Amino acid sequence: MNNKVIALPFAGGNKYSFNSIEKHVPKKLDWITLELPGRGSRFKENLLDEVDNMVDDLLNQIMLHIQEGNYIIYGHSMGTLLGYELTKRIIKNKLPIPMALFFTGRGGPGFTRFNNKKSGLPSPLFWEEVSKIGGLPKEILECKELLDLYYPIMKSDFKAIEDYEYLPMEVPFTFPIHIFMGKDEIGIGNEKTSLSGMKAWENETSDTCTFELLDGDHFFILKHAELIAKRISQIAMGSVSIL
Repeated sequence: MNNKVIALPFAGGNKYSFNSIEKHVPKKLDWITLELPGRGSRFKENLLDEVDNMVDDLLNQIMLHIQEGNYIIYGHSMGTLLGYELTKRIIKNKLPIPMALFFTGRGGPGFTRFNNKKSGLPSPLFWEEVSKIGGLPKEILECKELLDLYYPIMKSDFKAIEDYEYLPMEVPFTFPIHIFMGKDEIGIGNEKTSLSGMKAWENETSDTCTFELLDGDHFFILKHAELIAKRISQIAMGSVSIL
């Protein structure tokens, strides 16, 4: 029975979002990217714009994959928030828990980079704001046809993130959390994540919480796909330490 990585994409993402990372993962590791309604192979389904409803959907999907064998949850950006809430739901439902969480591109769940709501903006202003925070890969932001396709998807995802209310756990997780972020994301001021915002992940587990900064902006994971795959693989296959 292979160990598994359950991956949760960023805002606007689909089941192909992590292909550049997945291709570097060893064959003895099963990589499963979950997909929300309204995109990819689920394009005809209604979009969701609340984190709770997204987590309900993801919980139904993940059931099949976690009954046997060990697994970790990986999420990038919005995917970290969904991964955090999904893990809480897994514990609440007394399902097999992950070995670890591996999150990239977001401060702790109580931290927000957004100093104003973007989901209600008309298309041109919306994409201008998304571009400022590096909220989509450059190839998509430079293609009008793709922007038209992604606009309703991104609006609903951003609304879910903006309306999210953080409720601290009474009992923290009992497994490690590993956090990676792009160096250009860290700082003080508009649309940046403070070091304390990143370090807030330490409050979410009684086990180890590690941090690593890599060169790049919000989509540093695409620039470092092979390294990210290596780190994820080491954790998912039970290495004692990744650093």
